[in-house]
Parts: sequence; C-alpha cells; structure tokens
Amino acid sequence: MGSILVYHSISTPAEPMPGDIDISPARFEQQLEWLARTKRVVRLDETLNKVQRRAIAITFDDGYRDNLTVALPLLEKFNLPMTLFVVAGFVDSDGYLSEEELSELSKHPLITIGGHGLWHRHFDRLTLDDARFELTESKRLLEETTRKPVDLMAWPYGECTPQVEQLAGESGYRAAWSVWKGTNGTFSRWRVPLGRNDNLPRFIAKASGVYGLTEARLHRFQERRRKSSRATSEPEQSTQLGALDASLSRPEF
Repeated sequence: MGSILVYHSISTPAEPMPGDIDISPARFEQQLEWLARTKRVVRLDETLNKVQRRAIAITFDDGYRDNLTVALPLLEKFNLPMTLFVVAGFVDSDGYLSEEELSELSKHPLITIGGHGLWHRHFDRLTLDDARFELTESKRLLEETTRKPVDLMAWPYGECTPQVEQLAGESGYRAAWSVWKGTNGTFSRWRVPLGRNDNLPRFIAKASGVYGLTEARLHRFQERRRKSSRATSEPEQSTQLGALDASLSRPEF
C-alpha cells in the first residue's frame, strides 16, 4: 500500500512553525534515503493510474523558497520527483518563491507545479462564487508564470466540500488532494502530512500506508462525533433561546 506524502518547509527555525510543519534538512534527507532504498516513488499524476496505487508520491504545499534552495538539491541527490502546490497569491512574498524562481522550478524534470488556491483560504467556508474565483484565478496566474498547464491542485488546510470538489473539475483541474477530508475520490484524494516530530520510525509507519488508513478512519470518526454533538446541542440551544425570548418584554430581541 502506498501513500501520498505532504511536506511544507525544509528548514530549522528557532521556533516551530504553526502546525509543526517544518522538517530539518537532515531529517528530510534521511527520509528520502529510506524511500529511495525501499520504495517506488513516482510522479503524483501517475498515482491516478490504478496500477500505481501502491507507489509513493511526494508533494509540497504553499511554495516556500526553501523548497527550491534546500529540498530540490536533496531530491536531485536521490532522483525523486515531487509536486509543488503553490499558493498563487503568495508568490514574490517574503519567504516564498519569487515569480522567477517558480518559473525556474517548473522547468525542472523532477518538479510538477500544482495549484493551492489564490490566498490559502478555507474552501469549505467560501461562497461558491468566491471558490470558483480562487480556483480559476490561481490556475491562470500559475500557468501564466510557468507557461505550462496546471491541472492538479491541493485544498488549503485539506478542507473541501462536494460542491467545491465539483467546481474543481469544472475549473479545469484533473484531480485534487485533501488530507483526510472528502471522499478520497478524484477531487479529494487523501495525503499523509509530515512534520518536525516525524522521526524515522514514525515516517516509515506513515509511508507504509497503514498509518494513513488508520488516521483517516480516526479523523472521519471524530468528524461524525462533532456533527452528532452539534446536532444534539442545537435543540437544547433552541429551547433555551425560546425561554429567553418569552421572558423578554422587547420582541425585537
């Protein structure tokens, strides 16, 4: 069983990045060495083929500059491909890839560029019009910079809904990836997140695919419990509000 791995920043900041999404270059190199020695790592779009479902694919989210300066030389060392999902609106911002650097990366034989929204917003909180604009405008900007089709994308925060999944297809994307959200279908394929706390044993468990299935089931169970809890509390809140309304003399409240 394979896994789609998702990284963010290969760096050693003094303080952990939000979500502990930073991984040291030494740890990243150790992980790549293990992958090159024991697994079959393919380009992300190859995993859309059922024959390649057991393979590993490497992805990066957001478009940090260290993806070029630190991650790429290590990927070259082991000849491993990766897909970089870029937040189009972050290009040329401090700490992120410049337009020139993104163009350079897009020409590299190991790199595929994908979309990650225009401003890294929660797609499950957007109106459909706003979601459509994020999808189409980010695609347009990235294609303008790379001079290549951008037809793969990843949902910021892994958040998606059936409605925005459908929009992704209508906006010209071939497939999209979440983390644990969605149905694991064409436009919400699951990925396994990695961070600074993933030592080699944890990494091996995650890359094996077993961890991914277990974690996905856990997240979906927790989501069902949250929805059930909200559904239970809403009638209670309605009853309390009704009693409050009845006790007030001013009906506008």
